Parts: sequence; structure tokens; C-alpha cells
Amino acid sequence: MRVFNIIRFATLFTAGLVMASPTMALRCDHKVVSEGMRQIEIRKYCGAPTTTQERTVVRAGVSRRQGRTNPDGNSQQELLYNDRSYEEIVVEEWTYNFGRLRFMVVIRFVNGVVTDIEDLGYGYIE
Repeated sequence: MRVFNIIRFATLFTAGLVMASPTMALRCDHKVVSEGMRQIEIRKYCGAPTTTQERTVVRAGVSRRQGRTNPDGNSQQELLYNDRSYEEIVVEEWTYNFGRLRFMVVIRFVNGVVTDIEDLGYGYIE
């Protein structure tokens, strides 16, 4: 009887892992939503989101240096460029509520491209 319980647990555990795989994280209109997709594709397959949030993140430029060795054998760092520019990154989060039988999902976009998909738990009826 104990062996049967171990086999049953292993079977259920394996099935749970398969069902929780990232490729099955979100399907809309029989299409898998994955990283790298654009907002227009997500809206086409999943429709309009329940809620949206948008923010802008500012990234500063980075200095880049390159090492080189002088003829006398001493190493020296050479400043290639000092980028003092700033880049604005638009981050959007779309939340989908598919009802109480499916998980709610947050899709994060950076400059219009999917970078992350997160499950929130079961949805609710509006």
C-alpha cells in the first residue's frame, strides 16, 4: 500500500510540474504568450487588459574604458568614451482577469516588448 502511495504522489507531482511549465503560463486564442512579443500581438490574442499601469524609468549612460599595454610593459586604462546621456525606458504592466476559474496574469512590457509574465492567483467575477 505504501509503494502505491509513493507512485501516486510521484505521478501527481510530475503532472503538476508539467502543468506549471512556463510555456503554459498564458494562452490566449490558442496562442502562447511569451517574452519578446509586442503589445499589438498581445492585444490581438488576449484582448484589452483589465487594468494597466505605466511608468518611466531613467537610465544613465556608462563610461567605457579599455586596457592596453605600453611598449615598456606597463598597463594603462584608456577612456574610450564618457556617455553622460540619459535614456527613458517606458515600463507598462497589463493585468488580465480571466474569471474565477483561471489565474489572473500581469504582463510586463519594456518599450513595448514583453519581458515578464507573472501569475497572481485565481481571478474574480466582475
